[in-house]
Amino acid sequence: MNLTSTYPTWYFALCLLAGIAGAFVLYYRDWQFKDLGNAFKKWLWVLAVIRAITISFIAFLLLSPLLRSTVTRIEKPVILFAQDNSSSVMINKNAQDSAGYVAAVTQFIDELSKDYEVKTYSFGSALKEQPGYTFTDKTTNISAALEELTNLYNNQNLGAVILATDGIYNEGSNPAYIKAELNVPVYTVGMGDTTITRDLQLLEVMYNRTVFYGDYFPLKVEWKAQFCGNEKTKITISHIKEESIKTLDEKSIDIESNDFSGSNEFLLKAESSGVNHYRITLAKVDGEASEINNIKDVFIEVIEKREKVLLLANAPHPDIAAIKQSIESNKNYEVTVAFGGSVPGKMEEYSLFILHQLPSSANNIQPLIQSIKSKNKSVLFILGAQSNNALVNSSQTLINIAGANGSTSDAFPVLLGEFSLFNIPEALKNSLATWPPLIAPFGDYRVSPGSVTLMSQKIGSVVTKFPLILFQQDLNGRTGMITGEGLWRWRMNDFEQNGNHDSFNGMLSSIVQYLSVKADERQFRVRIEKEMKSGSNHIFAENETVTFNAELMNESNELINTPDVSLTVKDDHGKEFPFIFSKHINAYNLNAGYFPVGNYTYLARVNYNKKDFSASGAFTVSPTQLEFETTRANHQLLYALSRKTGGKLFYPAQLDILAKEIREKQEIKPVIYSATRTEPLINLRWLIIPILLLLALEWGIRKFNGGY
Repeated sequence: MNLTSTYPTWYFALCLLAGIAGAFVLYYRDWQFKDLGNAFKKWLWVLAVIRAITISFIAFLLLSPLLRSTVTRIEKPVILFAQDNSSSVMINKNAQDSAGYVAAVTQFIDELSKDYEVKTYSFGSALKEQPGYTFTDKTTNISAALEELTNLYNNQNLGAVILATDGIYNEGSNPAYIKAELNVPVYTVGMGDTTITRDLQLLEVMYNRTVFYGDYFPLKVEWKAQFCGNEKTKITISHIKEESIKTLDEKSIDIESNDFSGSNEFLLKAESSGVNHYRITLAKVDGEASEINNIKDVFIEVIEKREKVLLLANAPHPDIAAIKQSIESNKNYEVTVAFGGSVPGKMEEYSLFILHQLPSSANNIQPLIQSIKSKNKSVLFILGAQSNNALVNSSQTLINIAGANGSTSDAFPVLLGEFSLFNIPEALKNSLATWPPLIAPFGDYRVSPGSVTLMSQKIGSVVTKFPLILFQQDLNGRTGMITGEGLWRWRMNDFEQNGNHDSFNGMLSSIVQYLSVKADERQFRVRIEKEMKSGSNHIFAENETVTFNAELMNESNELINTPDVSLTVKDDHGKEFPFIFSKHINAYNLNAGYFPVGNYTYLARVNYNKKDFSASGAFTVSPTQLEFETTRANHQLLYALSRKTGGKLFYPAQLDILAKEIREKQEIKPVIYSATRTEPLINLRWLIIPILLLLALEWGIRKFNGGY
């Protein structure tokens, strides 16, 4: 610590002279003490010195001298200890084993903390600070934990990472190949059991999450048997409803060798609507290491009916088959084909009407179109050479085509980037440029201001503003239009380019789904967030949180969130879980957290303008068994990860050796940081204290001797 100044050194001598001069002027001819005699002269010298020091010090501070100091800080190396808290770590271990391991780890961390800054974490599906060592997480994501630790400690004095796990991961990528730039050794503590034991295991169950009532649906089960040669077992499919279990089918299995695997297929009938619970059980054999992975539960939603689409055409056309096959590739839809102006069955049965080259000169179906609109049904017009453009113009408000006179042009599709009504399949974006043109009416296209265009027409080499596919929503429902025929060419080209119809089917499925969705005109509605993101999916894993969104509208259809909204969730046994929604912007949301496995119903209530509104629904929580699908620890993975980063593999009984290894690692050492700080001396407020003390001492001596 030293003093510096921006003024020359001789300025400090001037400060001293200023102090001496001030003291001389004050005390050289101070007659008020002359009566005190020669004995008081020594006090005059003391007073003069005090005054000189005080004035000199104040003058010195006015020169703004700078105080420069060096601050040294020693930062200990940071050691990260991340404990795998998933269920597989302590499988087949008792409570005493777990407690003994936790005690050993606690002692290990306490010892390291004497020389290092130790940060402890646990991980399963996510990284958590301050581990609880419960070993109950349902999934393991090792790579995500390492990447998050990298982000947290990338710019600190990180010495090493200690990863205590069995090496079994069922989420994320292989941790041995992650791109996390830790730049420190990763020491692994190999937990679990690597012994190959006698075990039967259900590997995977393949099934459709949604089926239709009365249909037969397949269910394929893959299994594996280790060290169970010459044994017999069987697979049983059961239907679980409330407290009853009904066996639907079973098949025997002869295990031929010690490393044996296979699969069995079952054909089941959807006999009850709603979410159905099925259990697949692989009968145990004597001496199995674990019976937990012999059982899997699946939940399948059975829908009572499909959405019906009427494809009404002016005349037979290759487009008809292409459209029908593409729509019905989605099992949620059923297409009925008719010609002319006749509607098979009742109009109310259909959620969407597709009019192919209608209305035409031969089939003026404007009365039918008016009837469709009066029932708020959606319509998709497909124009072509047979369309009567004048009748088309008067049948809808989406577009007006003038001056066509029956002539057509080849219109290539151009996708517009600002389209937002529904998601465009990536496969479509990549292959659209190779698709052939549609045959579209040639004329002046005048588009309604309320319409939204998906594709525009490219005629020759010119990209026009004429729409090829566009949509509109008004009070009478949703209307769509494809202004050209020849969709069958698109479907064939898709297969020629990609070997499948996925791009074309995805495009048409999105169009049909958007148009056939019924507008929700309820004043109060509650939806599960997962349903909004992934269609009708309301089946949750037990490690997923259940989130609700709610909307309340006033009489002007404006969103409001003034009143409180309550929600009650009820399980199979009648137990209720009450909640209150949080208010967010002009709507409501609620994260209800985790629920045990089972079926649940919910009821939301709100009172607005002295009226009671309610909304209800259901969801299902299915068990997560990923941690028990693989029970053999993967220490080879841990060895590869440690070797790649310069660490080593240890075992729980070797924690003391691991501590010694870290202490002997020369690269893991403290970092000394030095910083120089400069500040004006006058900023030190405590300096006013000695100045006041000197002045007070001077005043006290004067006062005591009769001065003032």
